[in-house]
Amino acid sequence: MLPIVQLRHVTRDDVQRIARWLSDDEVSSRWFGHYACGDPIHRGYEPSLMLEASTEDWVRVFNRDRQRLIFSIYSSEEGHIGECQAVFDENGDVELSLLVGRKQLWNRGFGAAAAIQLLDRIFYDFPVDQAWVSVPEHNVAALRLFNRLGFSYVCDEVLCQTPGGEELRTTILSLPVSEYQDRKLEQKPPGQTIAPIVTVTGLPGSGAEHVAGETARLLRAEYLNGDLTERIATQLDRTPGEIESLEASYSSFWGRILRASLEPWERYGVMEASPEMFGPIPVVSDNYDLPDYLTREEYLRGLGAVFSSAPKEKSLVIHGHGAAAHVPRSRPGLHILADMSTVGRVRKAQFEGGMSEVLARKMLKRADREFHSLHNGLYGVDPIDTSQYDLVINMDRLTVESAVRIVSGAVSRSVRAYRQRQPELQPA
Repeated sequence: MLPIVQLRHVTRDDVQRIARWLSDDEVSSRWFGHYACGDPIHRGYEPSLMLEASTEDWVRVFNRDRQRLIFSIYSSEEGHIGECQAVFDENGDVELSLLVGRKQLWNRGFGAAAAIQLLDRIFYDFPVDQAWVSVPEHNVAALRLFNRLGFSYVCDEVLCQTPGGEELRTTILSLPVSEYQDRKLEQKPPGQTIAPIVTVTGLPGSGAEHVAGETARLLRAEYLNGDLTERIATQLDRTPGEIESLEASYSSFWGRILRASLEPWERYGVMEASPEMFGPIPVVSDNYDLPDYLTREEYLRGLGAVFSSAPKEKSLVIHGHGAAAHVPRSRPGLHILADMSTVGRVRKAQFEGGMSEVLARKMLKRADREFHSLHNGLYGVDPIDTSQYDLVINMDRLTVESAVRIVSGAVSRSVRAYRQRQPELQPA
């Protein structure tokens, strides 16, 4: 069993110990990929200089650097034992580095425990595709550690040459996020894996569908959007056309009028063709089996069944469909409203569609009308009532990437809170 460690904010006392540890050649040579031929190199900051840094410089390095995360590694029994870092690049990858500075604690699982915590934070809180490490080739223990965590060999590189002409080499290993999450699921006991459901709602043109899609990609989740129609049809043993017709009747003004006027006839009579100008007329027959018309109640049962039947071991992201009110509450979840002003949506429509402001406003006005009608009438919810959402994100001020980072962090916190409320889901 691995020891328990914590990743904490770095203190000046921590930096002082890091500087002392790195003065030992044996320790500095294990600073994965971050030493050269000569004095040890500490990436991100120079420990000896950082000890005298101003508060402003300290905050800039340890709190405001969006490309780098730096944590001190603490053990409840041993105190401060090391440091780890994550450096993000523009390709969606992140480089990890890890150092246990107290030699008497080597080969006791502290490095593995810290690496797992760091990977969990990176892969579940940030939109990255893969993690990679650079390990000095002589650091056999580190190579073995990352191999056990699922990292695969990529290549060998030359770091530098010593004054004597000897090449110092490093091995590059990488781990895609999908492989890591798959391994985590395999390691959890049956019945202890309950993945979250995330719903994303937003007015037409707000970019909610992009936030939902990117969130699903980041979480490696199943994404439900356009294919919900076929799934509902399957659950209800109906045709997709029947589902689409009912949805259209709630989103269209004329569809609502026709549905309201025809519903009494559909319930009590058979519709027969008639040459008269008013079209079908009802013909009641005692011996006639009433047609099995799709009702709103049946539709909502099918919608809920689709959500409930999703595997609990896999995350689910749903865009629209009034999902915030209809997903099961028996698993962790997060309900998000992607908010954007009318001005912002008009400008976005102009930019993406190459249309005039007048045309963009007219298009959005019609789309908004249908959106509200569908949600209020069919799903039975007010889509912009913020009280039903856990998180409201302002898409006027955020890019899709920034919004997804916020959402992924909120999802992680939601899952942790859910597990704390469910003792049976805690590790033994």
